[in-house]
Amino acid sequence: IKRPRTNQFREGDYLIGISSNGLHTNGFTEVRRVFGAEWRSEFVVPSYDYLDTILALDEKFDIHAMMHITGGAFTKLKHSLNNIDVLINNDHKLDPHKIFFELYEQGISDEEMYKIFNCGIGFILSVNREDAGNVINEIRDFKADIVGEVIKGDGKVKIRSKFSKKVVEY
Repeated sequence: IKRPRTNQFREGDYLIGISSNGLHTNGFTEVRRVFGAEWRSEFVVPSYDYLDTILALDEKFDIHAMMHITGGAFTKLKHSLNNIDVLINNDHKLDPHKIFFELYEQGISDEEMYKIFNCGIGFILSVNREDAGNVINEIRDFKADIVGEVIKGDGKVKIRSKFSKKVVEY
């Protein structure tokens, strides 16, 4: 990053989600609890490397905040919010992979799913509404979509679950 800066989500920003390719390296304690000793190819798929894409975007656009959705998943966004909320909708095209639905069906709650796993979104960018379409058009190596927005609030992360449509809040 040529212009290091602190994440500053801004009210009115759109959130651009960049697809994950599965579990990445998150939640394997929970995966093992659910699947036991079963081995599956989804467990060993290498995580996407977003670095080149993010560096190229950072050169062209004013990115207000960025977050790799890894350990702590979406709860990490909370640490960068001040008098604003992040709202992630469920009408975007970055659907969770089959493995996430299987985990959910084994009794993991919506709250835990979005606290532990990326649920199909491996990286999030916060950008001006006006730039959102252009940012998405520049992302060629991954699927990307507007997944939410930054709204006035009190520092919460709100997610409408892709699993149950329920709103979870951190």
